[in-house]
Amino acid sequence: MTTNPPTRAVLVAVDGSSLSYAALRWAAAMAERTGLPLHIVHVFVHLPPVSGMAVFDPADPQELGRRVVEEAEDIVRADHPELEVRTEVRVGRAAPDLVAMSQDAAVVALGARGHGRVTGVLLGSVSQQVAMHAACPVVVVRGGGNLAEDAPVVVGLDGSPEAEGALRFALDRAVTAGAPVRVVRAEYVEPPPGAPPGPWYTDLVERVEQLTEQVRATVAEARHARPDLDIELRVVHDHPVTALVEASTDASMVVVARRGLGGFAGLLLGSVSQGVLSRAQVPVVVVPNPAERAGEG
Repeated sequence: MTTNPPTRAVLVAVDGSSLSYAALRWAAAMAERTGLPLHIVHVFVHLPPVSGMAVFDPADPQELGRRVVEEAEDIVRADHPELEVRTEVRVGRAAPDLVAMSQDAAVVALGARGHGRVTGVLLGSVSQQVAMHAACPVVVVRGGGNLAEDAPVVVGLDGSPEAEGALRFALDRAVTAGAPVRVVRAEYVEPPPGAPPGPWYTDLVERVEQLTEQVRATVAEARHARPDLDIELRVVHDHPVTALVEASTDASMVVVARRGLGGFAGLLLGSVSQGVLSRAQVPVVVVPNPAERAGEG
């Protein structure tokens, strides 16, 4: 007798901070639109004693964690009464636990930074670690972004297979929300300072132009495959981080690949995704290469 594997859920981490609850609302809305269950988790982190400093170490972290997830569930129930919701409290380390849980999740959502009303742990470093190592897409929410259903979904495309995975995620989210897609291709080649550029620079410019044509072809294929979807392509002569941040000011989210070519050969998109995470004021979705699932975690 065979059994079907459990449905992947939208996993959201809460810590009692306002930004973690902003991530909670984002995750609940996505779960409802996609028909997936919502899995709310609180990871309580035991802080080691520090000489000369008082460290908050409650006697019953499970009880306090339970209050956090119950409050989070109440917030969700108020707007999504029919949504399937699971809750969990863990005692461990936030980033490693969330990365491990991402193996069985559809998406992981968490706040960009939180004080952690219970844990006292800043979530900023956690969000960066999870975004860079999770096995599934990760959305980092700052509380900004256009929450309208028809707000654009912005995605960076650089000609790499990794970025094409980000495009697929963006297209799927746009179809679900009935929103347009804004594809941003940043043609960024920084001339060497001082000395005039040599033949290598000309070759680099040509390579960047080839990648742009590849991006145009990819977008044309997407338009052909999804004729009912509004897909705009913007080719911008700027640094990829600046281009994506500026293009996403009126967006519901900006989607980037975890790693790729960036704006030019040698600029890894890992640095771009981290730059967008640091600067964008809207939710940022970081999409891993599917080939990474077996090798990371």
